[in-house]
Amino acid sequence: MRKTILILLAVLLLASCATETDIDELNADGSPIWTTIVPESSKYVYGVGRAKLSTEANSANSADANARADLARKLQSTIKEATANYTNDSEGSLLDAYEQITLQVVNFTMQGVKTEQRWSAPDGTVWTLVSLEAKSLDDQYALAANDYLNQIEEKKAETEDRLAALLEALAEEEGDSQMVKDAAEKKASELISGYDSQLEGIDVEALAAAIDAYTTSLGYV
Repeated sequence: MRKTILILLAVLLLASCATETDIDELNADGSPIWTTIVPESSKYVYGVGRAKLSTEANSANSADANARADLARKLQSTIKEATANYTNDSEGSLLDAYEQITLQVVNFTMQGVKTEQRWSAPDGTVWTLVSLEAKSLDDQYALAANDYLNQIEEKKAETEDRLAALLEALAEEEGDSQMVKDAAEKKASELISGYDSQLEGIDVEALAAAIDAYTTSLGYV
């Protein structure tokens, strides 16, 4: 039994090692391996882009942008999959908050993207390979989520201050201003309720942990 378990573990280990792509490997025609298959890694998420424009410089810039866009889509998809248990039942302002945080995470994270390689094909097409450490995603999510919640706290405080100032000004006005007061209080109440929903509903620590667990389940270390 013990021997069988050891054999199974060895097979699993070899299988996991087999998924590692050597990005320096070349195809038979001399092109990089990553121009025909998306590299797999236990550490990095890769993005690949290509472009063929009027000049090599323009092609390179466009290929870089396309590679980053490819990586950004993968990051966005990973975050949505990892946090699905929290976001699937959300609606209204809370759902909007999750979407905004995801976009903010991608924007933050993309600042750490590394250009691994760039290759020019004989036909003038330029290829670019970019990478990002997958296990940094949970930390980036926590940073972005906390930053977003701080912005919501500020918006809530600003709304409360504006309402107080308006009510004070209306109190000094002559005539019946009750209708304006009621409308202002209703609008402010709706805004504050939405802010509270986000502040109370977003558990940054749990969400970051979910992303960490998800990337681990994908084989990233």
